[in-house]
Amino acid sequence: MDPLPPMPQLTAFDAVTQLIAAAIYLAIGAAGLGQAPRDERTRVFCALGIAHAVGFSVPAAGWMLGVTDPGAFNRIPLGIMLGALSLGALLMFHFSQVFPKRRPWIRGSGPQLPVAYALVGPAVFLLIRWWPVTKEAFTTKFGLVFILFGFPLLILMGLVLPVASIVSFLRSLREQPTRTPAQMRGETEEGRPLPDARPTIFGILLSQLAGGALGLLVLGPLSKVAPESFAVTLVAVTVWMLGLLTPLAYAAGIWKYRALEIGVEASAEMQSE
Repeated sequence: MDPLPPMPQLTAFDAVTQLIAAAIYLAIGAAGLGQAPRDERTRVFCALGIAHAVGFSVPAAGWMLGVTDPGAFNRIPLGIMLGALSLGALLMFHFSQVFPKRRPWIRGSGPQLPVAYALVGPAVFLLIRWWPVTKEAFTTKFGLVFILFGFPLLILMGLVLPVASIVSFLRSLREQPTRTPAQMRGETEEGRPLPDARPTIFGILLSQLAGGALGLLVLGPLSKVAPESFAVTLVAVTVWMLGLLTPLAYAAGIWKYRALEIGVEASAEMQSE
């Protein structure tokens, strides 16, 4: 077993695009929180923005310091980066459970999410921190720990939570109410704009599905076959733009489509009971 899984080499393009993505996530997350500081949806997305910003900034900072191989990073910043991205996956699932309104699972989930938040980040950080430096240092004890805890955690963060998030968004999209012709034009019978979460959900689904598929199925293999080709750059730019669609769709939902008004009446009724 290799000391660490191989990672693509960092370039100036990676550093610039990741810093831009970090700034956009932070700016939109903070602005949304300022718009509705008591709204669970804005708090979760702001935390998502912070997690992504941390995960994106670490490799960019490494490149600025002359480190182009992520595998050569000091274990502490590498653990921080992967821990932050793992928290990002958990936060995206959490967001899918509260936007545009709370779904049945989270209403009865009890302490599951708080426990997950308390464990995921430190678990990923410690796993990277203690990962054997050489093949010879890979002991049976560490292998057992990885099989029992590390591998299930990898499956949870890399597969289960992303799929669960997509399924939650698809169900929320399907449950959006049927609209009259006037409502399809974005207006109520009185001519006022109608709150609409569908564009935001569409945007996030396109970002997660198309961006993930291009990144895994096209960009990864293409980077190995033709690492310095124009095709790699083109696909990387496309994946980056699709990734930015998530915060941009969220911003449009808040300031254009008034998606935060959805579910407010139901929440008020629940709090008054």
